[in-house]
Amino acid sequence: MSPEQKKYFSRQTKLPFLGESGQKALLQKSALVIGLGGLGSPASLHLATAGVGKLGLWDFDTVELSNLHRQTAFTLSDIGKKKTDTTKEYIQARVPGIQIETFTEIFSEKIDPSIFENWDIILDCTDQIQAKYTINRFCIQTQRPLVTASVFRTSAQVAIFSPQGKPCYKCLYPNLEGSELLSCEDGGVLGVQTAIAGLYQASFAIQYLLFPEKSPTHSTFQLEWESPLLYETFLKADPNCTECGSGKREELTFQDEIDLSYWKEWKKDPKYILLDVRESEERKESPIENSIFSPLSELSLDTAFGFSKEKIYITICESGIRSKKAVKILKEAGLTAYSLQGGRKILALEEIL
Repeated sequence: MSPEQKKYFSRQTKLPFLGESGQKALLQKSALVIGLGGLGSPASLHLATAGVGKLGLWDFDTVELSNLHRQTAFTLSDIGKKKTDTTKEYIQARVPGIQIETFTEIFSEKIDPSIFENWDIILDCTDQIQAKYTINRFCIQTQRPLVTASVFRTSAQVAIFSPQGKPCYKCLYPNLEGSELLSCEDGGVLGVQTAIAGLYQASFAIQYLLFPEKSPTHSTFQLEWESPLLYETFLKADPNCTECGSGKREELTFQDEIDLSYWKEWKKDPKYILLDVRESEERKESPIENSIFSPLSELSLDTAFGFSKEKIYITICESGIRSKKAVKILKEAGLTAYSLQGGRKILALEEIL
């Protein structure tokens, strides 16, 4: 350690179980944080201040005013900036000698899973089920431990899984692909719960990096705002799990979602229609050029039957969650439709409107 780092970590190295040798070991470790929102903001900061020597920060999004009540790395002056750049600057201003690598792609199954091999532990701080399933799969493929968390309204859940799974995230939630899950934007969230969950993620990650044999890799932990207690539930591995067991994972035979590269090409063809399914207030605040409007709250089979079957509809919402629900309705009406991954945020980020 440098003299500056010795001073910086001096209170922590006084811990009997750590000492200077343990701190040096932690400085050689790395962690990849995927998602820099309400979970990833506090998690990444406290991994850094604890002395994890290298951080990966992954997020495609930019800072918005509605983020600030729970995403603690950002200020009013950061609105419009990339979350990766802002978080990197924020951490580097607080922690001497830390190494930071940033990733600004949307996380999807198209990502090369070998990226995970460059990191000692992975933190899933995302809020979309498909991303969580993919991160879990990549962790098992690359034999990397996974710390995951989720928050809905006032309930927080955190778990850590071993590099082999058994159990893994898919054992915990085997059938969420078709679920009607609400995002924080739709369902609401108490900011302090996201901070607590993110801190638990950092704590579990640090414990694993130092003492992997002590990590509670067979439990999930629930924290309710109404109670100060942390509830632990023991998990059993599913021998038929499609990720860490003997079950066979079914590949999708159809695609409900497209990424930005498809839309960049398709938007030149008039048969492709961009369908904005946000609500009126959102459309007024952030209009989407060259789109037609049908809010999800009013989109029904009767509405969809009025759409032209000669057109192909690309549904778009704010972040790509509600637009998937719109695709389901349109397909039930016999239409061809796809959801744009990342929603308006990815369009704004790429400045293609």
